[in-house]
Amino acid sequence: MYKLLIVTDREDIRQMFLQEIDWARLSCRTPKMAETAEEAIELLNTSAVDAVGIHLAEAKASPLVRFLNYGRPSLPMFSVYSTLEKQMAVLKDTRQLLDRLHQDFSDDVYDEETMLSIQRDELIRDMLSGAQNDWARIKSLLKLTRLRINPNAACMLYEIDMPQGDVFSDHHYHAQRRLERALRNNFFGRYVEGIFYAIAVLTPRHIRLLCIPMMNEGEEDMDSFAARADEHVQDSISRIKEYLDLDMEVVSAMPMENLKAFVETEKTDV
Repeated sequence: MYKLLIVTDREDIRQMFLQEIDWARLSCRTPKMAETAEEAIELLNTSAVDAVGIHLAEAKASPLVRFLNYGRPSLPMFSVYSTLEKQMAVLKDTRQLLDRLHQDFSDDVYDEETMLSIQRDELIRDMLSGAQNDWARIKSLLKLTRLRINPNAACMLYEIDMPQGDVFSDHHYHAQRRLERALRNNFFGRYVEGIFYAIAVLTPRHIRLLCIPMMNEGEEDMDSFAARADEHVQDSISRIKEYLDLDMEVVSAMPMENLKAFVETEKTDV
């Protein structure tokens, strides 16, 4: 059964977690509780924990957030709410993520960080394809999977055409996913010089790329950010042509106010 840690100085929230949730149905033990960041850090250093939820003022939480970012970068962090309905939705997502992280892949050996990376890629793909367009849930899942991006910063959206896509993928879903992994792992990358490159091969010809500033990066004007992203995109496209002999053409490059603006635009288009 999974072990959770709840960090909050609000008694009503602690009581909700202790009295109103059937933890056995979530395959979890009754969670450990901490009222301060310092108490939580001590518990994390002495006890095994599968996920942590924090509801503290930003200044009070900052020592714990720093500790988690540097000392536990793969530990899932879930949102904590004061209402049971919203909290149960988050806890169900948390349970599903933990099930995936601890899934038995037989001969395949994946550590927790690798499995968490796979979950991030799936979340990004769902978001870029429009399969996931609930902004509140996306924010919660970004936090849960520890994706180190700044959702409030301006970002760049690229729509890319691949003329040979029909031949290359032969319309097979798995071929498209293999290409997507190759583009992500070998060419565009994920985190490059302070920018996160989120990519999805949506159809044999349509590739979507979203460039998002990483968390804790200094503020940068849109023109400078767009120039850096464009340089990396064009360089990656050149290397793809060289090594895979695939032509790619940027159909459009559009600045977005932030990640929420992108999600809301996709929802409107749908």
